[in-house]
Order: sequence, then structure tokens, then C-alpha cells
Amino acid sequence: MENDLVSDPRRFWSYFKNKNINSPDSLFYNNVRYNNDGDIANAFADYFSSVFKPSTDFDGNDECQSDCVGDLVKIENVTYDDVVLAISELKSSLTVGVDNIPSFIIKGCSEFLIYPLLVLFNLSLRTKVFHGVWKQTKISPVSKKGDAQNCKNYRPIAILSPFSKIFESIIHKKLYNQVKNLISTSQHGFIPKRSTTTNLFCLTDKIISSFESGSQLDVIYTDFSKAFDSIDFGILLKKLQGIVFHVNLIDWLLSYLCKRSLYVYFNNAVSHEFSSTSGVPQSSNLGPLLFILFINDLTCVFKYSGCLLFADDLKFFGSIRSDLDSVLLQRDLDCLFKWCIDNRLHLNIEKCSVLSYTRKAQPLIHVYKINNLVLSRSNTITDLGIIFDSILDFSQHIDTMVSKTYRRLGFLKRRTREISSELTLMVLYCAHIRSNLEYCSIIWNPNYRNKIEIIELIQNNFLRYLLYKKVDFTCMIYLLHPYVIFLICLVNPPDEMFLAFFSFAKLLMVRLIVMI
Repeated sequence: MENDLVSDPRRFWSYFKNKNINSPDSLFYNNVRYNNDGDIANAFADYFSSVFKPSTDFDGNDECQSDCVGDLVKIENVTYDDVVLAISELKSSLTVGVDNIPSFIIKGCSEFLIYPLLVLFNLSLRTKVFHGVWKQTKISPVSKKGDAQNCKNYRPIAILSPFSKIFESIIHKKLYNQVKNLISTSQHGFIPKRSTTTNLFCLTDKIISSFESGSQLDVIYTDFSKAFDSIDFGILLKKLQGIVFHVNLIDWLLSYLCKRSLYVYFNNAVSHEFSSTSGVPQSSNLGPLLFILFINDLTCVFKYSGCLLFADDLKFFGSIRSDLDSVLLQRDLDCLFKWCIDNRLHLNIEKCSVLSYTRKAQPLIHVYKINNLVLSRSNTITDLGIIFDSILDFSQHIDTMVSKTYRRLGFLKRRTREISSELTLMVLYCAHIRSNLEYCSIIWNPNYRNKIEIIELIQNNFLRYLLYKKVDFTCMIYLLHPYVIFLICLVNPPDEMFLAFFSFAKLLMVRLIVMI
């Protein structure tokens, strides 16, 4: 495994990634226990299909108001260079979809496949039909947090045909270049040069500005229930028609979305097939872009407050100086609820919450409601992986992150007892531990010395472990006991290597004395 880091990195990472993933022997769903692999696969299929909703019919002849001015959004054809670039960007993988063709074979045989695929892709655009074989999807259930025997604690991972991914990649690039200027600047998800960090940075900037002005910033955090799986096909296409999508492209997208066939693959067992009646395709290239276009007009409903989006993760906020400002923020909250009803998206009100950012001794506390249900208040909230508190201190986030990182470091040490390569250990540390420490560090960057030191102790801990793996036991004795070296030097003249260790040992002893 140690040598695989260079020769076969995919096998190396799968070893560390899947070490704790065990398939359940039994599964609970709707108060029924399933023990057979086939029954478990069908239970997963029933659960995953239950999140879909019936979509409204789309009539392209209906009149639709549009605020967009300019050329129609359309894709006339696919070029030879488009196919070459899409295949080159395809990730090499052994994972196979319904067609049982791994992507590395397509990349290896690309010179023989480019022209046939070019013909098929252009035929699909010309006939406005996305082939049914490319819409077949294999689903692999992956456990989330909680009981591994509870069906509701799993999420579906869709595995699509690599030919479908190639085609979607081409369409996505052509489509995004035409609609990128229409996407709201408040959206930070699935947009180049935007991320969770940019989203949280904008929020932090608003909070600090309110602190400097001596006011209070009330932020309402919302939660959409199964948003990606609940998109209504008819409403989506109606919105695309309003963005001035060409009728041929809308017909092609209708064929792409509807009548997608899915099945669950579990322990070599296959479930019954089911269809998706709503939502954008998971693990696809086009799905996230279509979702962003669907939710894009949401930002227009906020007349008195600002908002930030990361895909379906929405928060909106307003500066509170009086009770009137709170009333205006409540009006925007009512508009959001009406938008959700009109667009058939469900707000999980129990998970929506309010956090008031202020350093006042007596903040203004207003009761916010959605559909006459009071939103919960909290002094802390986890937003895109970062724990925020009302005074923007981040102490709780740092303590939680350090605790989590020490658990990861302990796991790393247990799994690398037989690994001696310094390169392998460093790569594992940077991937599993340092990346966690550096996530959004521009947001929670500590100012206090004690917080900086507890973070640095993690890296010092790993460096001691690396030194232990790098230096043999005899050298460790020399480092820890410089007087042993001195006694040996009286008998045998030291060579250059020995003198180097002796010098380092003296420096180490001096530092220990100073610290004491």
C-alpha cells in the first residue's frame, strides 16, 4: 500500500477511505427488518423513490413573461473538438454504470470513439431526444451519521454512464457560457471562483460592518427539505422559457429530465426499477446548473434584506436598529414562504433558526415566524462547516475542530504503524488533518495566543511521530540522553554524523532547561 501512493494512488486512497465502511447485515425501514440482500436493496429503492414528487405538465405554448433582453439561449451542434476535450477531462475510474463500461477504457480508446459519439450527440440535439439508455442510473447507498441499520440514515450515490457524462459536460459548458451573466451574485455554489469560503467571507464582512456601526445583524438560516430531488419539471422549464431558452433546447431538456430509470445496487443484489418524477439528476454535470437557474429568482423576493446562497443553503439578513427593521425582515420571511409554495419547495421549519450578531448588552429580540410557527433562536450555529457565535469569537469552532483533528490524528497513527515512508505519512497528514485545519481559516483565524498554540500542538504532535518513524531507536536514545553520547565520545572518536547528532542533542537539552 505504501508503494501504491506513487504507482497506483487510487488504490492507496480507497484503502484509507473505505476502511470503516461495512455493509449492514440487516436494515430497518417503516418498522420492518430486512435481512436478505435483495430485500435490503428493494427497501433502499422504496425509500429513495419516496422523496420524488409528481411534477406539473409543461406546455410550451403558454405565454411567459421575460425580463431578459438579447439572443436566445440555444445549442445548435457539437463539434469534434468539444468531444475531444470532454473525453480528456473524464476522470479515469473503475466504477461502472448500467452499461458496465469503465471510463478508463473510453479514454484509452478515444481515437476510435470520438467520431461515433459526435454523430450520436448531434443526432440527439437534432431530434430533441436524450437516449433512454443514457438515463438509466445505478444507485449505491452510502451511510451518513447515525444508526447504520436505519434506512433513513443513507443517501443515494448515483452512478451514470460515462457516455452520458461526456455529453452533459459538453452541454454544460455551452449552456453556462450563455447564462453565467444571469446568475445572481448571491449564489456561491457550483460557480467558478466561488466557494463556501467566499460565501462565509461575505457574511462575516456584513457582521463586522454591523459591529462597527454599533447595530445588530439578524440572520435567518433556512433549510430546504430534499431540494434537489423536489424540483418540479414543469416549473423549471417554465423558468427556462422565461430566460429565453430556445424551444428546441427546452424540448431536449424535457427529454433529458423525464422518465429516468433508477435501481439500487447493494452487495451484488439489484432492486426493482423506479422512475424519478421530479428533481435534477444526481452526480450529473447539468443537474447543479439547472438547480441554480431554478432557484435564481429567489433572491428577488427579498426587498428589505440581503441574502447569500450556496446551492440550496440560504440565509438572509437585515440590520436591526429598531422594531421596524425586524418587521421588515419578517415581511421578507413571509415572501420566502410564499415563493416556496409557488415553486413547490418544502421548507423544513424545525431546522430553520435565527441568530442575532451583536455586542450590545441588551440586543433587540424579535420573534420571527414561518406560517405562524416560531423560529428557534440559538447563540451558536454551524454554517457551511464553521461554528458561528453571536459575538463572532469562533472559540467554540476552534475547540471543536481541534478535538476532531486529534481523533483523526490518532486514527492516522493506528493505520500507519507499518508505514515508514516519510512521503506517504506527509501526504496522509496533509490530506486528512492539515486540510481540516486550513478549511475556511480566513474566516475563523484566531487572534488569541492560546488558540494559536493548541492548533500548533497538533502539527508538533505529528512531527514527533514523524521523527519517531524516521529515526531508529539508538538515535532516539542519543537525542534524549546527550550525556550518553559524551561518555561514548571519551572512548571512540565521533565521526561527522555522530557530531551532528551530538550538536542537536545539546541544543535540545538547552531548550528543555530554558522551558523548565
